[in-house]
Amino acid sequence: MSLDPATIGRYTVLGTLGAGAMGTVYLAEDPLLKRGLAIKVVREGTGNAEILERFKREAEISARLNHPNAITVYDVGEEPGLGPYLVMEHVEGQTLSELLRNGPLAAEAALDLLLQAASALEAVHALGILHRDIKPGNFMVSREGRLKLMDFGIARGDQKRLTSTAVFLGTPAYAAPELLAGDGASEATDRWAFTIAAYEMLVGDLPYRGDSVGAILYRIAHEAPRLDPDLPAPLAEVFRRALDKEPSARFPDLRAFLAALLEALPLSESVRSAFQAQLANLGRTTGTLRLDRGTSAFARLRRWLPGGMLAAVALLGGFLLLRPQPTRTLSIESRPSGAQVFLDGAPLGRTPLRQVVIRGRAVHLRLEKPDFLPLDYQLQPADRDLLLHMAPAPFEVRVDTAPAGAEVELDGAPRGTTPLVLQVPGEGVHALRLKLDGYQPWSATLDRHRTLPDPIHLVHLRSRRPHSETGKIKRFLRGIFGK
Repeated sequence: MSLDPATIGRYTVLGTLGAGAMGTVYLAEDPLLKRGLAIKVVREGTGNAEILERFKREAEISARLNHPNAITVYDVGEEPGLGPYLVMEHVEGQTLSELLRNGPLAAEAALDLLLQAASALEAVHALGILHRDIKPGNFMVSREGRLKLMDFGIARGDQKRLTSTAVFLGTPAYAAPELLAGDGASEATDRWAFTIAAYEMLVGDLPYRGDSVGAILYRIAHEAPRLDPDLPAPLAEVFRRALDKEPSARFPDLRAFLAALLEALPLSESVRSAFQAQLANLGRTTGTLRLDRGTSAFARLRRWLPGGMLAAVALLGGFLLLRPQPTRTLSIESRPSGAQVFLDGAPLGRTPLRQVVIRGRAVHLRLEKPDFLPLDYQLQPADRDLLLHMAPAPFEVRVDTAPAGAEVELDGAPRGTTPLVLQVPGEGVHALRLKLDGYQPWSATLDRHRTLPDPIHLVHLRSRRPHSETGKIKRFLRGIFGK
């Protein structure tokens, strides 16, 4: 027998997405907005003010961030008998850590995800917020390849420190040495964790390993990173600099690190140029490339290195895998703005999008926005700057009256009798009028965000007789019955 709740707050629970020692993540639906959601509940958190404060902080940070590569948090609360809960968007996909269980990613797939992650982390830092728990497990990757940064529960900006007695917040394998030395979290410690994740994505291993948490932390604090001995020298040098014990000796920001990574990885010039253009526009666009695990760049290099015995085969394979693809840049605006853009099914971000780098022979563009009809557009070779107008979608209004059976007119045209669900065109202003014999007519102006009374109580004509007529009746009755 399931012990899962039927509802949490106003939300209807549909099932369980995952469960752990600390709590459960439920799949749910908002009954008002009819959208799927994920609800995170900490079962041991009932009455725990600190956990609720963390959830509130996560909701506040999400509201301030509003970034296409960050999970959107919609609501926070506490359910009696269950605990604090956090309501967020539901992403169909896997965490990055789950993807990495099958081994390293291909260089292009890894770079695509790293650029998206960097865009989100830069936006977090621009708000004066530190994430403090960057790791593959805190990135969701949708089926279409869209990456989402999540879990701002221990993030901190200028607010007072949480009252936790824990000395270390975060994941040990991704902790920076200065954090372990007691210097506190900073943008540099977030970037350190980002670098560890990048190494894991490209190589399939961690540069600091140990049999215990203590051993891992000791090596981070006192030893050089243990890079794979077969790692090519240029790539090894990038990671050594990024993982220097002294923060000032590392790359100054994520862009510099990613630029160096792009130069060190074995990419064709066309692919490298496309990524460099995307990096140059970081923060202004978050267009995604198709996620393809393939064979990791490092694994291909490892086959090329020994003695050149298979050099010809390897070079031919590399040419076929990394052969140039046509690229171009595209700017997309919509009226209204804020539409979600999909290119051949893969999400690009929300309009306006500036200088999106498109690889391959993309064909189909689709725009989606709540309350508007989806817009499909076939890309033409000459397209560079697009301005697309979206049409408002029709909407439904439930019309019920007490008593039932009233005639319904929309813009003067009969539509049936109550109760009914009225289909209303999306454009323009529309007049609703109700008529029922013996009752006063009722009218209203309709828009998609206005809720009608349910039911609409019609006023009987006899209850609204003029006072003069009422007086005549009373005098007539007194004439018959006396006083």
